[in-house]
Amino acid sequence: MSKLFNKINIGQMTLKNRLIMSAMDLGFTSDGTINDQIIDFYVERAKGGVGFIVVGGCYPEMNGKVWKSIIGLDKDELIPGLKKLTDAIHVYNVRVAAQLLHGGRSASSFFTKMQPVAPSSLTHRSIKQEPHALTVPEIKIIIDNYVSATVRAKKAGFDAVELHGGMGYLINQFLSKATNKRDDEYGGSLENRARFAREMVLAIRETVGKDYPIIFRMSGDDFVEEGLKIDESLEIARILEQAGVDVFNVSPGWHESKTPIMLMVIPRMAYAFLSEKIKSRVKVPVIASVRINDLKLAEEILDNEQADMVSLGRPLIADPELPNKYEHGQLDDIRTCIACNQGCFDSLLNFKPVSCMYNAMVGHEGEYKITKTNKPKKVVVVGGGPAGMEAARVLALRGHEVTLYERNNQLGGQLRYAFIPPGREEIQNIKTYLERQISKLKVKIKTGAEADFQIIKEERPDAIIVATGGNPITLNLPGIKGENVYIASDVLDNKVSAGKDVVIIGGGTVGCEVALHVAKQGAMRPDVACFLLRQKVIDAKDVIEYTTRGNKNVAILEMRKKIGGGFGISTRWIILKELKEAGVKEITEVQVKEIVTNPGENGHGTSRILYEKNGEEHFIKADTVIIAVGYSSNNELRKQIEGKFSETYFIGDCVKVRTALEAIHEGFEVALKI
Repeated sequence: MSKLFNKINIGQMTLKNRLIMSAMDLGFTSDGTINDQIIDFYVERAKGGVGFIVVGGCYPEMNGKVWKSIIGLDKDELIPGLKKLTDAIHVYNVRVAAQLLHGGRSASSFFTKMQPVAPSSLTHRSIKQEPHALTVPEIKIIIDNYVSATVRAKKAGFDAVELHGGMGYLINQFLSKATNKRDDEYGGSLENRARFAREMVLAIRETVGKDYPIIFRMSGDDFVEEGLKIDESLEIARILEQAGVDVFNVSPGWHESKTPIMLMVIPRMAYAFLSEKIKSRVKVPVIASVRINDLKLAEEILDNEQADMVSLGRPLIADPELPNKYEHGQLDDIRTCIACNQGCFDSLLNFKPVSCMYNAMVGHEGEYKITKTNKPKKVVVVGGGPAGMEAARVLALRGHEVTLYERNNQLGGQLRYAFIPPGREEIQNIKTYLERQISKLKVKIKTGAEADFQIIKEERPDAIIVATGGNPITLNLPGIKGENVYIASDVLDNKVSAGKDVVIIGGGTVGCEVALHVAKQGAMRPDVACFLLRQKVIDAKDVIEYTTRGNKNVAILEMRKKIGGGFGISTRWIILKELKEAGVKEITEVQVKEIVTNPGENGHGTSRILYEKNGEEHFIKADTVIIAVGYSSNNELRKQIEGKFSETYFIGDCVKVRTALEAIHEGFEVALKI
């Protein structure tokens, strides 16, 4: 029997299950106050069955505000709004904590209007502002401010506080040799570096009493040079447990580390070993965090005693009802988070509120309602990509009679290609979810059927949604119809086999993804490499080379200064890193002028591609040329039917090429109007 939905105690506090919603910035406030949008968001997750919600981070003093939309706990005036939030969450028998987060050198004066502070005057590589090295009296003041923030949290109805001691924020900056170069009692030895955190815990405990739970979020491994490793983190946990910490929430890495900590390429449960190590050292409960997007995996972690609880963040953005659905066996109805970061983390980095690629309700919980219509209509949706499927799903939920046409033999549109490259497999969850939902909702699905004006007219619909997507752009280039020149989808569909020397024209999202797909063909499987490593047939250096690089020579020709421009901020760097590891050659700022093909047997010719760079002409040879320069709107049907039916909507790429997030959200919003 799984422990997942068993009760557990944190100090004197009882949780109804072992599922915790981790703290995260939502981008819903700019002045630190609580508003209805924040409350509506958390109420939806409380209703969804999670046992414990951690709100924040919340800055204990203004100088620690790390982003514009962080919630404040630095003033008494904030307490009424926070109390309104905790009261709303408590209605659903869910406990709630406030996470206290001081950014230290990560807090930019752009938000705080003050110079950042830190243990030592080492500049954050992204903030690029030298911090003020805290004096001992100033350290005492910050500890007092943490204590005051905890008192406010308790008055506001929070059942606990979580001290954020990881991710490279202020407490972690004291703990880590990477950022703590002090030579006083707060620097040097591990005991001294832990003094700031220890004194903080002792001061909070003395003020709020022994029964008020203190959670400490810690870094199992900093993933930065001179940063904490697990051995030091074990000792820190021992010190802080003695000081009065009731539970440890273990997470990996810093935002500035070169090791990914929240991306799709990370294998699920990759960092659970860190919580397992901490659990082996302490007697209080331990929480496992990061890349746990399936509750079956959460069960495994608990059953294998790698942790006592599991923390979920983005999975509960994607599906607030995840706990209830899993507990009641509604597995086909779960929206599984794909760790794409497009709607959540990337939105925040672009100063936008959190959303989700395929949950358009996020941030609109008090605004959007999927309700049954009083006037059911017959609706034809043309296009079975993400926009069309989402529109069909919402229409069917509202009681409309829906017929979906898709010209290909399978649904998914461009999503069918997005999850093929290595490390992008999670994207398939979107296609799977939408297909299952429209099938369960009895949408009439007609694949392999291209709808035109006559077919739609014969359907006699009350409303039409056109979501025909886009078509690959073809270049007006000499030699473009050569026998070994293909579009990216042909290669991703395995309609053709790439030769030894492959040149990809176009270095955007599709170009980079098809480059990874081809470059890793012939690479050693990780399980094979692990076996050979254990048998001492190969060494660790060989493992990296054999598993990241195949047997093809791949080059990208791109007209812009950089490749990968279509990826999100948090994703692009790891894609570029993978391309480099796979041996993909980048040739940028070029103009391709001609493809010269020498015919060969059975269509296997060779080509020379003429391109110009810096005013000089060059040739590059290729057995296979792949065109990946993007998509243009497929508006043929629009031309046929526009103005000929009373209620017609055009959404997605057929209007303007855009992201899957934008297309899905358009499908959702249009379906609410009909």
